[in-house]
Amino acid sequence: MERLSTAVLDAFGIHSRSIKKEKGHFKVNTASGLVRLHITNESAEAIRTQHAIKEHLAAQGFPTTDRYLVAKSGHPYILMGRDTYIAATYPNSHQETNFDNEPEVIASFETLANFHKAASYLTSEKISISAQQPDHYLRQQQELVQAGKQARRGPRMSDFDVAFITHAPQISAVIEEATEQLAKTNYTKMHAQAVARGSLCHNAMKEENFDGNGTYLVNFSQATIDLQLTDLAALLRRYAQRSSKSIPANRLVEVYDAINPLPHQAIEILYAQLIFPWAFMKLVSQFYSKKRNWTPIGLISRMETMLAEREAYDAYVRALH
Repeated sequence: MERLSTAVLDAFGIHSRSIKKEKGHFKVNTASGLVRLHITNESAEAIRTQHAIKEHLAAQGFPTTDRYLVAKSGHPYILMGRDTYIAATYPNSHQETNFDNEPEVIASFETLANFHKAASYLTSEKISISAQQPDHYLRQQQELVQAGKQARRGPRMSDFDVAFITHAPQISAVIEEATEQLAKTNYTKMHAQAVARGSLCHNAMKEENFDGNGTYLVNFSQATIDLQLTDLAALLRRYAQRSSKSIPANRLVEVYDAINPLPHQAIEILYAQLIFPWAFMKLVSQFYSKKRNWTPIGLISRMETMLAEREAYDAYVRALH
């Protein structure tokens, strides 16, 4: 996409003052503000679903998200040859949230709470429903067992196989603990209530941006109907994984709770989700699902670093419990 066709602008009814080509998109300056315009690989159905989510949020008074422009055709996209174009509003100035900046960290938790308050009672049948966490934990435990069998298969184990087998019992114990902790709560009932209420999880908070007025949520391609504590746990996990974390976990939970009050047993459910070894299992899946017969040194290094940092992570998380 070296240049932007005037036909694309006309199809969206955009009258540009200036156009600047940036990485992967065009920034179009209009009388009503900046517009981000680019080609997408997403299906028309996925775009319509995200558009419905964003319009619902806007109707509920949630201001810090981009919104799709509706083309003259009535759709939030246009088809031009083999390409699908979308255009969306975005803030005048924004940058990725700096997790070393305490005010920006606080703002991200405040935004998540406000987003969750607005993101309920969505009725679109196109939004998928996330599986319950206990079911996922069981599948991950089974995957751990299968990976162990695969590691031992063959005449010679790789260095990654050896490292994995060494640490697998420890990881298995953590999965069991997370499963047992969740079983002690009313998670299953709360998940069913969240589904009935149409509660949305963003599931990709790493995509957010900070624009000086708060955190700006974009990209709802991974959004699902789910218990919204899953989103909160993901954001807490992201912060807890940093080597420098000056804000206690319970303080961040309080920031969220002051805006969107947490339900009964929320802390216990958060704790179970936080101790689960998501990063380790993702690494294992990446290696064994591709059935490599060689091991990049970087994968072993990532595993060792991950496990070495686990103690500090656990200490931070367990203070919440």
